[in-house]
Amino acid sequence: MNPADATLLACLVALVALVVAAAALVYAQRVRAQPRASGIPSEREQLLLTLLDASPIAVVLCTETGSIAFENAAARALFFAGQPAHGLNFLRLLANGPAALHTALLSSRDEMVSLSVEGQRETYHFSRRSFTFEGAPHTLLVVRPMTREIARHDLDTMRNVVRVLSHEVNNSLAPVTSLVHSARVVLQAGTRLERLERVFDTIEERAKHLSSFIGGYASLSRLPAPAPREADWGPLLARLAALYPQAQLSAPESARGFFDPAQLEQALINLLKNAHEAGGPPEEVQLALTPLADAGTELCISDRGTGFSQEALEGALLPFYTTKVGGSGIGLALVREIVHAHHGRLSLAARDGGGASVTIILPGPEADVNSDAQARLTLTRA
Repeated sequence: MNPADATLLACLVALVALVVAAAALVYAQRVRAQPRASGIPSEREQLLLTLLDASPIAVVLCTETGSIAFENAAARALFFAGQPAHGLNFLRLLANGPAALHTALLSSRDEMVSLSVEGQRETYHFSRRSFTFEGAPHTLLVVRPMTREIARHDLDTMRNVVRVLSHEVNNSLAPVTSLVHSARVVLQAGTRLERLERVFDTIEERAKHLSSFIGGYASLSRLPAPAPREADWGPLLARLAALYPQAQLSAPESARGFFDPAQLEQALINLLKNAHEAGGPPEEVQLALTPLADAGTELCISDRGTGFSQEALEGALLPFYTTKVGGSGIGLALVREIVHAHHGRLSLAARDGGGASVTIILPGPEADVNSDAQARLTLTRA
């Protein structure tokens, strides 16, 4: 199966799964609202409810007014402190939750969001779908925890890194070994010494290539702790504009933020590079900067390229994940580490009308970087 077919299949499977989940939830809602005459659910009905409650994926079904028509056990544990929420108003509860959760759950697009929970980074995939049942609008919210899945990929990732490094090192050492042998033959013969210059040039080229290749991987392990400070965004954006003159960079005049200029510049260069390589028109690449109320900053990098497939959206934050031929997956991993070190939030989304968008939210100097951790994603009844 070629990559295009695999991506299409992944999207179809995801769509079918959402449709099935919606049908199952509506059916479960009907079962609860219209119990059997005996008051005891049938085996089929009980099986359906058991399957929904056993799912590790949090599922919430709401009416048009925000009333919770159904929530499974995973949703109760994640959002409602393990308590039943049937009949409560989800929108009212959501207003009391973390801002990042509010944004993700109300987004019309699938999003992968990384949040701080109890001091640890947790990653979630958010999906929101609207549909009509018996003439009434309903909204289905599906939240898939990805942190454990990412952790399970760590060992496979390390094996893959070792395999790639070994392959690249061997590709350089094999010709170098052969060239050293040729140089010895030339020296022993004492003739055609001019061939040595070509031998040394080739050895030097392979050594530089290998150093650059390994340096890319090493950059993640030696990334220093950021030194954020209050600074103007203007100089940084001017440097980015010089590198990507066709990109549309927009920011309020004299906009300021709290960040490490060198590290943020590297992160934004990686994102703009990815956006330009996504296949869309270069002039459609945009970087929009918006100051936030807490002296923080929101940066959104978007393009009109091929966008994120469902598979890519779910895997993009996995270590060294890449869909590029010959790609290493280092760029986005580096961005993620820089944003997390700034106590920021990173989210990926498919862009309406085609393309992709990456959003970074950086806190201000006085922000409580543990606010998300204290909330635990719990939607209080206050």
